[in-house]
Amino acid sequence: MSKTQKTPVLIIKEVFFNQILSGEKIEEYRSLSDHYFKMFFDKNKDGEYEFRKPIDKIILAVGYHKSRKTAVVELKDIYIVEFQNVIPEGFEKGDECFVLELGKVLERNF
Repeated sequence: MSKTQKTPVLIIKEVFFNQILSGEKIEEYRSLSDHYFKMFFDKNKDGEYEFRKPIDKIILAVGYHKSRKTAVVELKDIYIVEFQNVIPEGFEKGDECFVLELGKVLERNF
């Protein structure tokens, strides 16, 4: 019996949520924490994260409230970047993080 891959849920601020829905924001950033490595990658036989999980969409949720806004968004790619020249708000030169390359909004609950 195989495990079904769950669609990852990412909590996001409403301002960024709205920018993604409008198409203005096409990337989302996440820390290189163990939490996100577990979410996006599987381990090899040596216990090292190596294989990207077959994730093709994510759920974005505004906050933690039961009646929060959510949207299912296509996930085109995930990669790690070190910021050098173009540095997004909230980051500094040399910071590293996951970059989630977003595509179309597939569903929304409002």
